Amino acid sequence: MTARLPTELLDQIRPAAGVDALQRIRKLRVAVVGESILDEYAYCAQVGKSGKEAMLVMRLTHVEVQAGGSLAIANHIAELCDDVTLYTTLGELDRREDFVRSALKPNVATRFATTQGLPTIVKRRYVDEYSIAKLFGVYHMSENGVDDHAAELELLPLLERELASFDVVVVADYGHGLITPTMARTLQREARFLALNTQLNAANAGYLTLSKYDRASFACVHEGELRLDARDLRTSREELMVRARKRLGSVALLVTLGRNGTVLVDSHDTFHHCPSLAANVVERVGAGDAVLSVSSLAVAAGVDPPLVGVLGNLAGAQAVQTVGNRSSISGERLRSELLELLEPRPATP
Repeated sequence: MTARLPTELLDQIRPAAGVDALQRIRKLRVAVVGESILDEYAYCAQVGKSGKEAMLVMRLTHVEVQAGGSLAIANHIAELCDDVTLYTTLGELDRREDFVRSALKPNVATRFATTQGLPTIVKRRYVDEYSIAKLFGVYHMSENGVDDHAAELELLPLLERELASFDVVVVADYGHGLITPTMARTLQREARFLALNTQLNAANAGYLTLSKYDRASFACVHEGELRLDARDLRTSREELMVRARKRLGSVALLVTLGRNGTVLVDSHDTFHHCPSLAANVVERVGAGDAVLSVSSLAVAAGVDPPLVGVLGNLAGAQAVQTVGNRSSISGERLRSELLELLEPRPATP
Protein backbone atom coordinates (compact mmCIF):
# COMPACT_ATOMS: atom_id res chain seq x y z
CA MET A 1 0.00 0.00 0.00
CA THR A 2 1.32 3.45 -0.91
CA ALA A 3 -1.43 5.65 0.59
CA ARG A 4 -0.94 7.12 4.06
CA LEU A 5 -3.35 8.71 6.49
CA PRO A 6 -2.92 12.39 7.40
CA THR A 7 -1.29 12.79 10.81
CA GLU A 8 -4.30 14.66 12.21
CA LEU A 9 -6.59 11.74 11.26
CA LEU A 10 -4.17 9.10 12.53
CA ASP A 11 -3.96 10.91 15.87
CA GLN A 12 -7.75 10.47 16.33
CA ILE A 13 -7.61 6.67 16.11
CA ARG A 14 -6.58 4.48 19.05
CA PRO A 15 -3.65 2.12 18.24
CA ALA A 16 -5.69 -1.03 18.93
CA ALA A 17 -8.89 0.29 17.36
CA GLY A 18 -8.47 -1.54 14.04
CA VAL A 19 -8.34 -5.06 15.43
CA ASP A 20 -11.11 -4.28 17.90
CA ALA A 21 -13.35 -2.89 15.13
CA LEU A 22 -12.97 -5.95 12.91
CA GLN A 23 -13.66 -8.30 15.84
CA ARG A 24 -16.88 -6.43 16.67
CA ILE A 25 -17.94 -6.40 13.03
CA ARG A 26 -17.36 -10.17 12.71
CA LYS A 27 -20.02 -10.87 15.36
CA LEU A 28 -22.81 -8.99 13.56
CA ARG A 29 -25.77 -10.85 12.08
CA VAL A 30 -26.59 -9.05 8.83
CA ALA A 31 -29.50 -8.95 6.37
CA VAL A 32 -29.13 -7.46 2.89
CA VAL A 33 -32.21 -6.31 0.95
CA GLY A 34 -32.09 -5.14 -2.67
CA GLU A 35 -32.33 -6.04 -6.33
CA SER A 36 -30.09 -8.71 -7.82
CA ILE A 37 -28.25 -7.28 -10.80
CA LEU A 38 -26.06 -9.20 -13.22
CA ASP A 39 -23.38 -6.95 -14.67
CA GLU A 40 -22.33 -8.08 -18.14
CA TYR A 41 -19.23 -6.72 -19.81
CA ALA A 42 -19.33 -7.30 -23.55
CA TYR A 43 -15.76 -6.74 -24.72
CA CYS A 44 -15.33 -5.54 -28.28
CA ALA A 45 -12.46 -4.95 -30.69
CA GLN A 46 -12.59 -2.14 -33.22
CA VAL A 47 -13.26 -3.15 -36.82
CA GLY A 48 -13.63 0.27 -38.42
CA LYS A 49 -16.15 2.72 -39.81
CA SER A 50 -19.19 1.25 -41.51
CA GLY A 51 -18.93 1.46 -45.29
CA LYS A 52 -22.44 2.91 -45.65
CA GLU A 53 -23.27 4.43 -42.26
CA ALA A 54 -21.78 7.09 -39.99
CA MET A 55 -21.17 4.34 -37.46
CA LEU A 56 -18.24 2.66 -35.73
CA VAL A 57 -18.29 -1.12 -36.12
CA MET A 58 -16.97 -3.35 -33.34
CA ARG A 59 -16.37 -7.10 -33.14
CA LEU A 60 -17.59 -8.88 -30.00
CA THR A 61 -14.71 -10.88 -28.47
CA HIS A 62 -16.16 -12.19 -25.20
CA VAL A 63 -18.71 -11.52 -22.45
CA GLU A 64 -17.99 -11.53 -18.73
CA VAL A 65 -20.88 -11.91 -16.25
CA GLN A 66 -20.56 -10.61 -12.70
CA ALA A 67 -22.77 -10.71 -9.61
CA GLY A 68 -23.71 -7.09 -8.96
CA GLY A 69 -26.28 -5.10 -7.02
CA SER A 70 -27.31 -6.69 -3.73
CA LEU A 71 -25.39 -9.85 -4.69
CA ALA A 72 -22.12 -7.91 -4.60
CA ILE A 73 -23.03 -6.25 -1.30
CA ALA A 74 -23.83 -9.61 0.31
CA ASN A 75 -20.46 -10.96 -0.86
CA HIS A 76 -18.56 -7.94 0.50
CA ILE A 77 -20.25 -8.29 3.87
CA ALA A 78 -19.70 -12.06 3.94
CA GLU A 79 -15.94 -11.38 3.90
CA LEU A 80 -16.26 -9.61 7.26
CA CYS A 81 -19.26 -11.32 8.91
CA ASP A 82 -20.06 -14.99 9.38
CA ASP A 83 -23.86 -14.70 9.26
CA VAL A 84 -25.39 -12.99 6.20
CA THR A 85 -28.87 -13.41 4.68
CA LEU A 86 -29.87 -11.92 1.33
CA TYR A 87 -33.48 -10.97 0.49
CA THR A 88 -33.75 -10.35 -3.24
CA THR A 89 -35.50 -11.17 -6.51
CA LEU A 90 -34.71 -13.20 -9.60
CA GLY A 91 -36.67 -13.12 -12.82
CA GLU A 92 -39.24 -15.65 -13.94
CA LEU A 93 -37.60 -15.58 -17.40
CA ASP A 94 -33.87 -16.11 -17.94
CA ARG A 95 -33.62 -16.60 -14.18
CA ARG A 96 -29.92 -17.58 -13.97
CA GLU A 97 -30.33 -18.94 -10.47
CA ASP A 98 -27.51 -21.45 -10.87
CA PHE A 99 -25.06 -18.68 -11.70
CA VAL A 100 -26.28 -16.50 -8.84
CA ARG A 101 -25.94 -19.31 -6.29
CA SER A 102 -22.47 -20.19 -7.55
CA ALA A 103 -21.38 -16.54 -7.37
CA LEU A 104 -22.44 -16.01 -3.74
CA LYS A 105 -20.13 -16.73 -0.81
CA PRO A 106 -20.91 -19.97 1.08
CA ASN A 107 -21.98 -18.08 4.22
CA VAL A 108 -24.70 -16.10 2.41
CA ALA A 109 -28.17 -17.56 2.99
CA THR A 110 -30.75 -16.63 0.35
CA ARG A 111 -34.41 -15.68 0.26
CA PHE A 112 -35.36 -15.43 -3.43
CA ALA A 113 -38.63 -13.98 -4.68
CA THR A 114 -39.69 -14.06 -8.34
CA THR A 115 -40.36 -11.12 -10.63
CA GLN A 116 -43.22 -12.35 -12.79
CA GLY A 117 -42.96 -12.19 -16.59
CA LEU A 118 -39.50 -10.60 -16.63
CA PRO A 119 -35.86 -11.72 -16.63
CA THR A 120 -33.39 -11.28 -13.81
CA ILE A 121 -32.04 -7.74 -14.15
CA VAL A 122 -29.03 -7.56 -16.45
CA LYS A 123 -27.00 -4.42 -17.09
CA ARG A 124 -24.84 -5.00 -20.13
CA ARG A 125 -22.01 -2.62 -20.92
CA TYR A 126 -20.25 -2.73 -24.28
CA VAL A 127 -16.58 -2.05 -23.65
CA ASP A 128 -13.58 -1.37 -25.87
CA GLU A 129 -11.30 -4.32 -25.11
CA TYR A 130 -8.10 -2.33 -25.43
CA SER A 131 -8.86 0.79 -23.38
CA ILE A 132 -11.68 -0.63 -21.15
CA ALA A 133 -13.64 2.49 -22.18
CA LYS A 134 -17.40 1.95 -22.10
CA LEU A 135 -19.16 2.49 -25.42
CA PHE A 136 -22.79 2.23 -24.33
CA GLY A 137 -25.06 0.24 -22.04
CA VAL A 138 -28.25 -1.81 -22.36
CA TYR A 139 -30.53 -2.63 -19.39
CA HIS A 140 -32.67 -5.78 -19.42
CA MET A 141 -35.30 -4.98 -16.80
CA SER A 142 -38.85 -3.77 -16.14
CA GLU A 143 -40.19 -0.41 -17.17
CA ASN A 144 -38.93 2.44 -15.00
CA GLY A 145 -40.70 2.84 -11.68
CA VAL A 146 -42.86 -0.29 -11.84
CA ASP A 147 -43.38 -1.73 -8.35
CA ASP A 148 -42.77 -5.47 -8.09
CA HIS A 149 -45.91 -6.47 -6.21
CA ALA A 150 -45.38 -10.19 -6.85
CA ALA A 151 -42.02 -10.10 -5.10
CA GLU A 152 -43.52 -7.93 -2.38
CA LEU A 153 -46.12 -10.61 -1.61
CA GLU A 154 -43.39 -13.24 -1.30
CA LEU A 155 -40.86 -11.26 0.73
CA LEU A 156 -43.02 -9.19 3.10
CA PRO A 157 -44.05 -12.10 5.36
CA LEU A 158 -40.40 -13.19 5.61
CA LEU A 159 -39.21 -9.68 6.39
CA GLU A 160 -41.90 -9.15 9.01
CA ARG A 161 -41.02 -12.43 10.68
CA GLU A 162 -37.21 -12.37 10.44
CA LEU A 163 -35.82 -8.82 10.27
CA ALA A 164 -35.92 -8.12 14.00
CA SER A 165 -33.43 -10.95 14.60
CA PHE A 166 -30.67 -9.17 12.65
CA ASP A 167 -28.21 -6.71 14.14
CA VAL A 168 -27.99 -4.80 10.85
CA VAL A 169 -30.24 -4.54 7.80
CA VAL A 170 -28.42 -3.10 4.76
CA VAL A 171 -30.83 -1.81 2.11
CA ALA A 172 -29.55 -1.14 -1.40
CA ASP A 173 -32.45 0.58 -3.15
CA TYR A 174 -31.60 0.76 -6.86
CA GLY A 175 -35.08 1.97 -7.76
CA HIS A 176 -35.86 -0.98 -10.03
CA GLY A 177 -39.12 -2.01 -8.37
CA LEU A 178 -38.30 -4.41 -5.54
CA ILE A 179 -38.62 -1.97 -2.67
CA THR A 180 -42.21 -0.79 -2.93
CA PRO A 181 -43.61 1.86 -0.57
CA THR A 182 -45.09 -0.92 1.57
CA MET A 183 -41.78 -2.75 1.74
CA ALA A 184 -39.93 0.49 2.59
CA ARG A 185 -42.30 1.07 5.52
CA THR A 186 -41.78 -2.51 6.70
CA LEU A 187 -38.00 -2.15 6.58
CA GLN A 188 -38.15 1.06 8.59
CA ARG A 189 -40.49 -0.47 11.16
CA GLU A 190 -38.83 -3.86 11.62
CA ALA A 191 -35.08 -3.22 11.28
CA ARG A 192 -33.22 -2.60 14.52
CA PHE A 193 -30.38 -0.90 12.65
CA LEU A 194 -31.26 0.21 9.11
CA ALA A 195 -28.36 1.14 6.81
CA LEU A 196 -29.46 2.70 3.55
CA ASN A 197 -28.41 3.77 0.09
CA THR A 198 -30.77 5.10 -2.61
CA GLN A 199 -28.76 4.88 -5.79
CA LEU A 200 -28.93 7.38 -8.62
CA ASN A 201 -28.68 5.54 -11.94
CA ALA A 202 -29.80 5.91 -15.55
CA ALA A 203 -33.13 4.21 -14.94
CA ASN A 204 -34.28 6.31 -11.97
CA ALA A 205 -32.64 9.74 -12.37
CA GLY A 206 -34.81 12.29 -10.56
CA TYR A 207 -37.26 9.72 -9.18
CA LEU A 208 -35.41 8.01 -6.30
CA THR A 209 -33.89 9.88 -3.35
CA LEU A 210 -33.38 9.49 0.39
CA SER A 211 -36.74 11.22 0.87
CA LYS A 212 -38.40 7.89 0.06
CA TYR A 213 -37.47 6.97 3.64
CA ASP A 214 -38.41 8.67 6.92
CA ARG A 215 -35.95 6.77 9.09
CA ALA A 216 -32.51 5.23 8.78
CA SER A 217 -29.86 4.49 11.39
CA PHE A 218 -27.16 5.17 8.80
CA ALA A 219 -27.15 6.42 5.22
CA CYS A 220 -24.35 6.34 2.65
CA VAL A 221 -24.70 8.38 -0.57
CA HIS A 222 -22.51 10.30 -2.96
CA GLU A 223 -22.72 14.08 -3.11
CA GLY A 224 -24.90 14.07 -6.23
CA GLU A 225 -27.47 11.84 -4.49
CA LEU A 226 -27.41 14.11 -1.44
CA ARG A 227 -28.00 17.24 -3.53
CA LEU A 228 -30.71 15.59 -5.61
CA ASP A 229 -32.53 14.66 -2.43
CA ALA A 230 -32.35 18.27 -1.24
CA ARG A 231 -33.02 19.73 -4.73
CA ASP A 232 -30.18 22.10 -3.89
CA LEU A 233 -26.98 22.82 -5.82
CA ARG A 234 -25.79 25.82 -3.77
CA THR A 235 -26.05 25.11 -0.05
CA SER A 236 -22.86 23.75 1.49
CA ARG A 237 -22.46 19.99 1.48
CA GLU A 238 -22.01 19.99 5.25
CA GLU A 239 -25.29 21.78 5.91
CA LEU A 240 -27.16 19.39 3.62
CA MET A 241 -25.59 16.44 5.43
CA VAL A 242 -26.73 17.72 8.82
CA ARG A 243 -30.26 18.30 7.51
CA ALA A 244 -30.48 14.81 6.02
CA ARG A 245 -29.05 13.14 9.11
CA LYS A 246 -31.48 14.91 11.43
CA ARG A 247 -34.48 14.22 9.20
CA LEU A 248 -33.67 10.50 9.10
CA GLY A 249 -32.72 10.36 12.78
CA SER A 250 -29.42 8.70 11.81
CA VAL A 251 -26.48 8.17 14.13
CA ALA A 252 -24.24 8.97 11.16
CA LEU A 253 -24.38 9.86 7.47
CA LEU A 254 -21.50 9.32 5.06
CA VAL A 255 -21.00 11.04 1.71
CA THR A 256 -18.58 9.62 -0.87
CA LEU A 257 -16.56 12.15 -2.85
CA GLY A 258 -14.80 10.00 -5.45
CA ARG A 259 -11.09 10.86 -5.68
CA ASN A 260 -11.52 13.14 -2.66
CA GLY A 261 -12.45 10.31 -0.30
CA THR A 262 -15.37 10.57 2.11
CA VAL A 263 -16.85 12.82 4.77
CA LEU A 264 -18.96 11.51 7.66
CA VAL A 265 -21.17 13.51 10.00
CA ASP A 266 -21.85 11.93 13.39
CA SER A 267 -24.67 12.31 15.90
CA HIS A 268 -22.97 15.41 17.36
CA ASP A 269 -22.84 17.03 13.90
CA THR A 270 -19.06 16.72 13.90
CA PHE A 271 -17.45 16.08 10.50
CA HIS A 272 -14.80 13.45 9.84
CA HIS A 273 -12.90 13.56 6.53
CA CYS A 274 -10.90 10.67 5.11
CA PRO A 275 -8.86 10.87 1.90
CA SER A 276 -9.16 8.35 -0.90
CA LEU A 277 -6.83 5.41 -0.32
CA ALA A 278 -6.88 4.14 -3.91
CA ALA A 279 -3.43 3.93 -5.46
CA ASN A 280 -4.71 2.60 -8.79
CA VAL A 281 -8.13 3.02 -10.42
CA VAL A 282 -9.21 0.52 -13.09
CA GLU A 283 -12.97 1.17 -12.95
CA ARG A 284 -15.36 2.80 -10.48
CA VAL A 285 -18.43 0.57 -10.93
CA GLY A 286 -19.24 -1.10 -7.61
CA ALA A 287 -17.06 1.16 -5.45
CA GLY A 288 -20.05 2.83 -3.77
CA ASP A 289 -21.55 -0.55 -2.87
CA ALA A 290 -18.25 -1.60 -1.28
CA VAL A 291 -18.10 1.59 0.79
CA LEU A 292 -21.75 1.15 1.84
CA SER A 293 -21.14 -2.46 2.85
CA VAL A 294 -18.18 -1.85 5.14
CA SER A 295 -19.14 1.54 6.57
CA SER A 296 -22.62 0.23 7.47
CA LEU A 297 -21.08 -2.59 9.51
CA ALA A 298 -18.62 -0.24 11.17
CA VAL A 299 -21.28 2.24 12.29
CA ALA A 300 -23.56 -0.55 13.50
CA ALA A 301 -20.68 -2.02 15.52
CA GLY A 302 -20.08 1.32 17.23
CA VAL A 303 -16.71 1.96 15.59
CA ASP A 304 -15.33 5.45 16.22
CA PRO A 305 -16.31 7.84 13.37
CA PRO A 306 -12.74 8.58 12.15
CA LEU A 307 -12.12 4.86 11.71
CA VAL A 308 -15.44 4.35 9.87
CA GLY A 309 -14.16 6.55 7.06
CA VAL A 310 -10.86 4.68 6.90
CA LEU A 311 -12.59 1.29 6.67
CA GLY A 312 -14.97 2.54 3.99
CA ASN A 313 -12.17 4.02 1.91
CA LEU A 314 -10.09 0.86 2.17
CA ALA A 315 -13.06 -1.08 0.80
CA GLY A 316 -13.56 1.43 -2.00
CA ALA A 317 -9.86 1.30 -2.86
CA GLN A 318 -10.07 -2.45 -3.34
CA ALA A 319 -13.22 -2.16 -5.45
CA VAL A 320 -11.77 0.31 -7.98
CA GLN A 321 -8.74 -1.89 -8.65
CA THR A 322 -10.74 -4.39 -10.67
CA VAL A 323 -13.38 -4.26 -13.40
CA GLY A 324 -16.82 -3.92 -11.81
CA ASN A 325 -17.65 -6.68 -9.35
CA ARG A 326 -15.25 -9.24 -10.80
CA SER A 327 -14.22 -10.02 -7.22
CA SER A 328 -15.50 -9.00 -3.80
CA ILE A 329 -13.32 -7.19 -1.31
CA SER A 330 -10.94 -9.37 0.67
CA GLY A 331 -11.44 -9.29 4.42
CA GLU A 332 -7.89 -10.46 5.04
CA ARG A 333 -6.46 -7.80 2.77
CA LEU A 334 -8.59 -5.11 4.43
CA ARG A 335 -7.30 -6.22 7.82
CA SER A 336 -3.63 -6.18 6.79
CA GLU A 337 -3.91 -2.81 5.04
CA LEU A 338 -5.74 -1.33 8.02
CA LEU A 339 -3.06 -2.48 10.45
CA GLU A 340 -0.38 -1.12 8.12
CA LEU A 341 -2.10 2.26 7.97
CA LEU A 342 -2.45 2.47 11.74
CA GLU A 343 1.16 1.51 12.53
CA PRO A 344 2.84 4.26 14.56
CA ARG A 345 5.13 6.35 12.39
CA PRO A 346 8.75 6.82 13.41
CA ALA A 347 9.49 10.23 14.82
CA THR A 348 11.04 12.67 12.36
CA PRO A 349 14.58 13.56 13.47
